[in-house]
Amino acid sequence: MNEIEQNALDFLKNAEYEKAAKLYLQLAVANPQNENYLVAAANCYDSLGDKKIALNLYKKALDINPNSLTALLNISTLYYEFKKYEKSADFAQKALQIQEGNFAALMNMGNVHYAKGEYPEALSCYEKLYEINPNSYNAIVNIANTCYNMSHFVRAIEFAKMAIDKRPTSVEPYIIAGNSYIELFKNDDASALLKKAAEIAPNSDWLCNSIANLFQKMGNWKQCLHYAWKAFALKGDRISADDHINFGYLLYEAHDNNQKELVEKYLTRWVEYFPDNPIVQYAAAALRDEQNVPTTDLTYVKSLFDGFAPSFDDILKELDYQAPQLIASCLKDVFKPKLFHKRQILDLGCGTGLCVQELKKYFPNEEYYGVDVSEKMLEFAGKKNIYKELYFDDIVSFLGEAEKKYQLIIAGDVLTYFGELKNLFRNIAAVLKPKGFFCFTVSKNVLNNKDYFLTPSGRFIHSITYVCRLLKYCGFMVLKQEEHILRREGAKEVDGYVILAQKEVEVVFE
Repeated sequence: MNEIEQNALDFLKNAEYEKAAKLYLQLAVANPQNENYLVAAANCYDSLGDKKIALNLYKKALDINPNSLTALLNISTLYYEFKKYEKSADFAQKALQIQEGNFAALMNMGNVHYAKGEYPEALSCYEKLYEINPNSYNAIVNIANTCYNMSHFVRAIEFAKMAIDKRPTSVEPYIIAGNSYIELFKNDDASALLKKAAEIAPNSDWLCNSIANLFQKMGNWKQCLHYAWKAFALKGDRISADDHINFGYLLYEAHDNNQKELVEKYLTRWVEYFPDNPIVQYAAAALRDEQNVPTTDLTYVKSLFDGFAPSFDDILKELDYQAPQLIASCLKDVFKPKLFHKRQILDLGCGTGLCVQELKKYFPNEEYYGVDVSEKMLEFAGKKNIYKELYFDDIVSFLGEAEKKYQLIIAGDVLTYFGELKNLFRNIAAVLKPKGFFCFTVSKNVLNNKDYFLTPSGRFIHSITYVCRLLKYCGFMVLKQEEHILRREGAKEVDGYVILAQKEVEVVFE
């Protein structure tokens, strides 16, 4: 080992990464065929937090030696940190081609699948890691956490307890096991584990959310909201849109359980702390029965569905979601298949593609197009290979700029995020071909006589008279109007209508 290399190593041991990196780069210039110096320099920059410089150096190391496992694995890890999951998986896969069963590569693959909400695939990777090394804490705790997210609560508890045996001072497995017991309605077991977690990490926001969840299940709303707000305070500037959505939904559930004074207390605090946050403002308007809101805030909708995307299909099964079946049934006897002619069908607020999946049973040869404001929903819709094209846009903007005309437009459970419908119906009429069809569901206003009403859940309900009046105004004739239960919302059934309308006249609006 020469003097420069020894000095670089000494700097590295003393955590003087910048000095070590300069020496390793000097060695790399002097030894252009040795990728190890570039890798060492990249490691230093990674430790300094200069991730982009580190990534470029790892890539240069790969140019010298495409089979460098260290470079491949570190590139995969950096892309994961950058949330570029496909690239992370690509480099992990290249590492696995060089060394089958490489532990770090499998871990990265599992983490990528988990981050994308692909829990069965993530679990498969973590189980392989467990087979390779049954003593790996990371493999065990990741299996526990993934099982929890898949609602496999008994297995989650089993592996969480194994993780506790491995690392009794690590808080994560206590929280996983505690949350699993909550879901199994074993509140005493949950309480014991979360109490232990609180001894280990009293300032964990994850733990505070778990305790809030426990008190919610026990019906203790005062303690529930206390710990939920404490989790907010602990997160500080790490609070995400998902956190706001979840807190708003928690307030809605408390409101639904007649805790109006308590809800107002935390609502006031929430609005004071986040006066410019559109999610907070919209949720507050809904919970306070402020009816000057014509439509749902787009930031709210996008955040809501980005968060739901990985488990959306399963959630809607649990809610007995009927819109896809109702729309398909409504259309099957009217929208007749035509041989040798593909018709264009637009799915507004397409989500993960549930409506089109059902429609294709009756109309398999048409061309389907989808638009949604949630990129993550579109990712899952795209994997189903049922759309010709998918568009990331909000519905009103998309319709206002659309050049293509469609023979059919569908909207399953979409109008619940619009109050005033005139502008929406006008835009839909504008992109429908003459005699084109519009089929949709709408939630029934069972609370009052208003045309539309914003409920505490943040969803709108509509008067059927108002809906039909606007359809006629915009040039539609109603062909079918059927009342059904559309879905459940908590323990309640949501009444509504499936409506089929046909564009009869071209209306020119002033």
